[in-house]
Amino acid sequence: MTNNFEQIRSLLKLEADYFYFIQIIQRKKEIPELGSNNRVIRSYMIDSIEKFDRCRDEIISMCEHFNARAYIHLNRRKWDRISLECLRHNAELIANGQHDAIKSSLETVIGRHNCEPKGGKTWIIDIDTRDEALDRAVQEFINTQCNPVGMKIIANIPTKNGSHLITTPFNSQMFGTRYPEIDIHKDNPTILYIP
Repeated sequence: MTNNFEQIRSLLKLEADYFYFIQIIQRKKEIPELGSNNRVIRSYMIDSIEKFDRCRDEIISMCEHFNARAYIHLNRRKWDRISLECLRHNAELIANGQHDAIKSSLETVIGRHNCEPKGGKTWIIDIDTRDEALDRAVQEFINTQCNPVGMKIIANIPTKNGSHLITTPFNSQMFGTRYPEIDIHKDNPTILYIP
């Protein structure tokens, strides 16, 4: 089990019109008979610490019941931008005759569009092995060798097999040369809960 609720809670920055996007997802890796690579069980738009706390037990229960994982996007979304993007996206779907896709349009748009102001975005460095020495070396390299030089690590979130280093953006070219096997995700979710 991986439970990152308390650590994630301390990272949330909530203000008017912004929200965090959480999804409970079943994956084919855990459920081979799943028809596709994954299936979204439920989504949450979290706009307050109180709502985050209220949803905690339900999210954990659903993950355990469905053998699913809970993911959270740490780059916030903003309702005014999401609303406009949803209108544009729905118009394209209608113009292309894809009427069935409209039912999932809101979640599709939310997943694609972070709305963090400049300087507020976070990235995920996806380390797929439990290796504390590697974690420390990667953090040191990011902070001292990747421009801008300075503290960029916000958090180290445990995953099932490794960790997600949450960072502020940096010049990733040097990092890719030094650690080509480690992925940088610029707007992916991190693990909130795994049963």
